[in-house]
Amino acid sequence: MTSSSEAVFLQGERVELKPLGRSDVSPDYLSWLNDVDVLRYRSPKSFPTTLAQLEDWVTSIPARGELVLSVRARADGRHVGNISLGTILWPHRSAELAIMIGAKDTWGKGYGTEAITLLTSHAFGTMGLHRLSATSPNPAFNASVRKLGWTQEGIRREAFFVDGRFVDFETWGLLEQEWQQGKGRLR
Repeated sequence: MTSSSEAVFLQGERVELKPLGRSDVSPDYLSWLNDVDVLRYRSPKSFPTTLAQLEDWVTSIPARGELVLSVRARADGRHVGNISLGTILWPHRSAELAIMIGAKDTWGKGYGTEAITLLTSHAFGTMGLHRLSATSPNPAFNASVRKLGWTQEGIRREAFFVDGRFVDFETWGLLEQEWQQGKGRLR
C-alpha cells in the first residue's frame, strides 16, 4: 500500500483526493510518465521524464498557483492518478480541469469520472468559480465529461497526432449554474 502523508482533501465513494506532494514522487508515478499507453493522449510523450524532473515539477506546484491533487483508491490508499485545476483566472472565476489516471489496472473503473465530479463540486461549491473548461483528444476523458453533462464547445480539428494519425481535440465547458441544476455530477 502506498499512501501520501497528506490528509484527505475530498472524498468520494471509491476515491479520495489529497494534495500532491513530495511524498507522492515514487517509481510507480515516474513509470506512468514514461509509459506509452499512459502518454498516448498527453502532450509530453516525445521525451522521457526523469526522477529529478518529476521532483522539480511537484515541488513547483505552489508557485504555479494550481490546485493539483493525487487521486487515490479509497480501498487501499494507492495513488492511481492526478487531477488538477490550472490556469485559474480569479477575475473571471474560471479554471481548466485536467486529469491523468496512470495506474492502468484502474482504467475503466470510474475513478476518473468520480474524481472529476469531486473536483467540479469543490470548484463551484467551495472555490466560487463560475466556469470550468477542459480540452482533450482522449476518448475516455471525453466520454466521462459527456456523461457528466459538460457541454461540448468546439473541436480543434486534427490538432493531435496519435497512433499514426491526426485526431481532434474536443473542447468542453461547464458553468456554475449548470452544476447547480445537476450537471457535472454522478447520477
